Amino acid sequence: MKNSLLILVTALVLASCASKSSFNSFYEENKEECEFSISSPAFIANLFIPKEDVGEYKALFKKVKHYKVMIFSDASTSLDRKFERFIKQKNYETIFSIKQNGDKVQLYLLQHKNAIREIVLKVKSDNDFVVLGLKTNISESDFNKIIENSAMKISSN
Repeated sequence: MKNSLLILVTALVLASCASKSSFNSFYEENKEECEFSISSPAFIANLFIPKEDVGEYKALFKKVKHYKVMIFSDASTSLDRKFERFIKQKNYETIFSIKQNGDKVQLYLLQHKNAIREIVLKVKSDNDFVVLGLKTNISESDFNKIIENSAMKISSN
């Protein structure tokens, strides 16, 4: 009985230590279908991001720990439905959704307590489907300050 209990507790501890980010599960399940995919720690990826492109979002990029990019050449509806199911199952919050000329851009956040753990950006057009996942640890208030101080204004035109 002691051995069974010890094995169960060990398995639970190992499973909790091995848990990965939510977006990572989508990335792993679908990277074979990608035309191109890359996963990089932020300290490496940030070396290649031009500082002038970051601008007012510099504070946000400082909080990113890991980037994952997936580019699908076939923007199939089945893959889009699979992604939407994933977003709902993992309880991501939709921040905004923009449709224009057949293109669609959506931003999702995954929160735990008062911290944003993941930011996912989906860009879908007729021919392409791109998903960018950012693993982060930024407070909700810091994120709101960054967005409020940005030049980006969302209107309902």
